[in-house]
Amino acid sequence: MVAVDPNASEWLKSQQRSSRKYRIVIATLGIIVLLAIIGGVAFALTRSSHGRPDGAGNGSSENGGHGTNTSPNNNTDPSGNGTSGAQYYTWDNKPVNLTIIPNANFKKAFYGMNYGPVNASFPWCGNTLGDVIEDIKLVSQLTNRIRLYGMDCHMAEYTLEAILLLKLNITIVPTIWVDDNYTTYQRQYNDFFNLVGKYGVDHIDGVSVGNEELQTTELYKRIADVRTKVNSMGFKKTIPVFTSDLGSNVDAAFVKATDMIWANVHPYFAGVKIEQAANWTLQYYNDNDVKIAADGKKDAVMSEVGWPTDGAPYQGSVPTIKNLQIFLDTFICDANKQIKYYYFETFDAPWKKQRWTTLEGSWGLFNPDRSLKSNIVLPTCIAP
Repeated sequence: MVAVDPNASEWLKSQQRSSRKYRIVIATLGIIVLLAIIGGVAFALTRSSHGRPDGAGNGSSENGGHGTNTSPNNNTDPSGNGTSGAQYYTWDNKPVNLTIIPNANFKKAFYGMNYGPVNASFPWCGNTLGDVIEDIKLVSQLTNRIRLYGMDCHMAEYTLEAILLLKLNITIVPTIWVDDNYTTYQRQYNDFFNLVGKYGVDHIDGVSVGNEELQTTELYKRIADVRTKVNSMGFKKTIPVFTSDLGSNVDAAFVKATDMIWANVHPYFAGVKIEQAANWTLQYYNDNDVKIAADGKKDAVMSEVGWPTDGAPYQGSVPTIKNLQIFLDTFICDANKQIKYYYFETFDAPWKKQRWTTLEGSWGLFNPDRSLKSNIVLPTCIAP
């Protein structure tokens, strides 16, 4: 048999050319399919992170300031409801929409409310944007002003994002929490200025620096530091910088260091009986904090006032649902005619009960699941 050089065969050459063309077509189609898959994954990831105000996926840590967010997806379904087209979820993976269903029993009777998201405890941070949306849907029916207790766990960021998504006319007072650990201050300082850098200050009434247990020269230096930084950013709106403390601790140094006088006045800790609590609160506040603020030509705000529903009695003060109702009935509408105040607080705080006492976590009007405490009737007057 005569050997045949395959390279000399025109038929074989033709088949090889066809085969090469076939492989090129297949390879090209494969690349196209691969690119489509990559594009689809990228799109899905973008959509899944869209509901996070920082644009990051779950578990991310913006500039190292937040603990890992171990919550389920905040919004991952691009076919979900809401004006943005995104779907939001609570920590237990329940879908959230952007529709506020008015409750006929709720009125904007409170000048302001103290609010902290459930599960927003650094470094665990189990709250989600969906949870905060649900909270703000409720709080928006009680007040137009919210005071927050820190920057960790996206607390202020989620609150502002929820306000914008729900298109609400609500302002907030964020807190840069200060303790004896400088890292805490620096983390929250950075988060606050990232917040105003992203959102501006249209929905911010001021910023509180510190906490009620740390009134020192070092704290006053940090207030001045925050004020200098805020003023350097060139906002047209003036943002007052202050701290809050017990009403009994407000003195001349406090007044000098702060732009406003924010003081906590709790009749429970004065040991007064519930029947005298409302009158005692207003009298004490006016005689002490309002007077010293006026002497310093500064505005005064009662940063906390409320009544607990569970825990140990203190002298004549007894924590019960019934006594909370009496305090609401005798204080809120009268206070609306006289002072600026932030009611303490929106929800019970289970983490405070675990860390400290039942009393500490039992100041909410609402249970952690957003249900109004049993038999409570909220005031119907309208706050200014």
